[in-house]
Amino acid sequence: MRLKQLLPAGLLLMPVMASADWSAGVGAAQGQSPYQGISSNPNTIPAFVSYRGRFAYIRGTEAGINAWGAGGSWGGVQASVLVSGRLAGYSSSDSSYLAGMDSRGWSLDGGVGFSGRVNSHQFSVKAVHDLLDKHQGYELSSTYSYGFEVTDKLRVSPGVGLSWQSADLLDYYFGVTESEANPAIGRIAYQVDSGWEPSVSLNIMYAFTPRTSLMVAGRTRKLPSSVVASPLVDREYVTGVFAALLYRF
Repeated sequence: MRLKQLLPAGLLLMPVMASADWSAGVGAAQGQSPYQGISSNPNTIPAFVSYRGRFAYIRGTEAGINAWGAGGSWGGVQASVLVSGRLAGYSSSDSSYLAGMDSRGWSLDGGVGFSGRVNSHQFSVKAVHDLLDKHQGYELSSTYSYGFEVTDKLRVSPGVGLSWQSADLLDYYFGVTESEANPAIGRIAYQVDSGWEPSVSLNIMYAFTPRTSLMVAGRTRKLPSSVVASPLVDREYVTGVFAALLYRF
């Protein structure tokens, strides 16, 4: 269960090699869990693949088909139909505080996205809904980042994001039903409302050679107020860092 605890949603969705068609790598993550009693332990990601083509793409846990696109020397924009893994949840065995809770599992979201680049400015807007009938909710999200060259080998891209998550989605992962309540340990029944989640990110890419690079990506999210008020949650901010060694084919 560690992967879903340590990787904030979206951390692996960043393009890992903006100028490459195919790239692959191995990496590790370190992050915080919002849940009571769950520690933050390192996790190795055995392998992942990134692909960017004219008609389709793969970026970590997200894949899409490009339905429309336009571009030029200034950059480009595209509209896509996509599916994305939601790496969230917990097992009731993850901590003593969660004993007696029904486990919350991963899901697969699907929807549409609009993304683009104007010179060094990158942005995206997405709308997704649960495809596996797990949380039965939906999310609207947007991101913006600005990339610049520090040296001919080092590129830095700070960014911001904002998402709105529905009550069904948040209540599935952070709510407590009447049957799961345990007042003796302070776990009262609680229903989570919809909410906004802002975030800041930093993506660093260092090229050792034209084909081999090191990527370090960090992201901090401010959890919605209705989530922070849940008896399952013990923090307001969640930070995760992911590093990977990448090879461009």
